[in-house]
Amino acid sequence: MKVRILEHGWDLVLKSLFPDKTDIERADVLDFGLGHENIMSLIHGDVVHGGVAIPDGGIQSLTMVLHAARDSLGIEFCPLLPDIACLLLSFMPESYAYATIRQMVVDDSSYFLAVSRVQHLAWCKTFSDLMRRCFPQTAVVMEQIGVLTPVGLEPILKRFFVTLLRRKHVLRIMDIFTGEGAHAIFRIGTTLCCLSHAHLGESIRKNCDNATIFWEGVRRFAHSKHFQFDIFLNQAYAVTKTFKVITRPVFPRPEFVARLISNNEPWAEANQSNLPTHADKKSLGLVEGEVPIELAKDSAGRLSLALWLPPVLQSTKLELIYSSNYHGRSIEMFYRCCSSSKHTITTMEVLDMNEPTVIGMYATQTWHNNPDGYGDGGCFLFRLNPMPECFRYKSEEMRITSFDEDGEDAPPTHVNDAGQLMISSDSFISMGVGEDGASGLRLNEDLTRGSTSHSIGFGNRELVGKGIEVFEVGLGETCVAIID
Repeated sequence: MKVRILEHGWDLVLKSLFPDKTDIERADVLDFGLGHENIMSLIHGDVVHGGVAIPDGGIQSLTMVLHAARDSLGIEFCPLLPDIACLLLSFMPESYAYATIRQMVVDDSSYFLAVSRVQHLAWCKTFSDLMRRCFPQTAVVMEQIGVLTPVGLEPILKRFFVTLLRRKHVLRIMDIFTGEGAHAIFRIGTTLCCLSHAHLGESIRKNCDNATIFWEGVRRFAHSKHFQFDIFLNQAYAVTKTFKVITRPVFPRPEFVARLISNNEPWAEANQSNLPTHADKKSLGLVEGEVPIELAKDSAGRLSLALWLPPVLQSTKLELIYSSNYHGRSIEMFYRCCSSSKHTITTMEVLDMNEPTVIGMYATQTWHNNPDGYGDGGCFLFRLNPMPECFRYKSEEMRITSFDEDGEDAPPTHVNDAGQLMISSDSFISMGVGEDGASGLRLNEDLTRGSTSHSIGFGNRELVGKGIEVFEVGLGETCVAIID
């Protein structure tokens, strides 16, 4: 009876979506945010999906299920869905696959699928948080090379391990996932990252400076004779024991992970326009000069910058015009190096942090000595590492005090434009102003110490870290965006 109900329901869905059989032939496979390149890889022969192209009948089944998910279930963005649908269709008919996906969407308590851009970003941050909590040493390495970003986590949170593991192992994970939900993805994914990093060969570890190389190392390990899947699962689901008495699980419970996802959704909502979720957009290029760029050399960071910059600058290259290591720590030299350049990106290394931290500011106008203020609403503050985040200017009335450093208080001034975002003198440079006269980001005269505080225009919160307002600066660099 249940089988007939499922099949009858599926027939009704198909008739509403494809009244004519030719409609199915004209329909395309939807990507749900997975990206065209990944969809083509899935259709034309991912190793885990059989290593050969999906036959025409299989593509048609996949197309129908995905269209039903969009038009009947209202799903618009869900990068995991194409691969999960393909896996389901490999061992069940279309009606069952559709019913399973529908149940996953209905069962919010297990967070089976991230069905919006905000939820996807919340999942990405949750994965990063869990890595730092459970495997902090591995997390530091992954953070440094851009793996713990929405783009960097694509093999797990978009492709459901398909590009990393053998097909039989992906199907085992699929069995666990259908019963456990997203908790299985986080538990198995974080454990796989830690275990794989521990087994990376010395040559790979030495040259592992980006997410692509890291995941290639994971894939090689997972396909090697040293990888025993059953042992790996035991490690992923291990519990601590004291005198043969089971105590707490090593990995957080599903309820904790579900709360963590929910708590990360406001952050995701605020950053959905700042963080790239796929790599279709190219990273900013680099101009090779006498002095190499250090703080923005990683492609993941340059991809974030490309997303944040104005459209006309998103296909440009970065050219280094100032480096504190090469030109010296002098505000006078900084002005001299920037004297002929607009659209500059200044980055700085924050010292004495638990993890590598790089913050910065984008200036639309040329930096020069002008304590009266200049700049416009195109300026922004940003954090490049960890967890890239952009703080754009939002026009609103700001009540500010004097910018002078002579100790005399000037009468409060009301500003309702962006003409005083950049403030600089012979003793400091800064961007963003606050009600107490502080700056969103400020550097002293020898560029060795910085400070940050909440800026009304930018709304930057915890630019460096929670409770940190004053910090020591390591390397400082300024690049200009140039068009070929």
